[in-house]
Amino acid sequence: MQHKALEARLPLTHPDLDRQTYVRILEAYYGFHAPLQRRIDAFLGADAREPEREKVATLIRDLHALGLSDADISRLPVCADLPPLDHVGHLFGIQYVMEGATLGGQVLRRLIFGRLGIEAENGAAFLDVYGRDTGRLWKAFLDRLAELDHPDVNPKVVQAACATFACFEQWLARAGVLR
Repeated sequence: MQHKALEARLPLTHPDLDRQTYVRILEAYYGFHAPLQRRIDAFLGADAREPEREKVATLIRDLHALGLSDADISRLPVCADLPPLDHVGHLFGIQYVMEGATLGGQVLRRLIFGRLGIEAENGAAFLDVYGRDTGRLWKAFLDRLAELDHPDVNPKVVQAACATFACFEQWLARAGVLR
């Protein structure tokens, strides 16, 4: 349960969360998501991209709403130690982690609003990036994953999912946002 361990170290649910820490967390999320999305886009090619699943633009809007300029965002550090992506199984493993992370977003968004007064319009849209479509998009992803089920592919999916969790946690630790 790598995600439970990571959730426990991430201060989003801690009562002492403040605005500055929240901004630092979103900056770190951007630093992971932006290069990972570029890698996914390069792997898929222009014709296979899934714009409705891209989250970086929402992160940028949130960072703008929280006071960062485009210049500030361009200077944010980005993760270079990303999970492997040279097989469709790797893609699905990465997406399993990134899509699965959207499932708790509605709860987090309400929590952040209650603690910090930040909602979708002023810096918390990323936390519930798909809104009412979260369940539909998760089910569609799981259906596609089930279609991919094959003994040669499954280990690559698991390997990439584990690597994505590990890379993300290491990145957040380097960014200094974990407890």
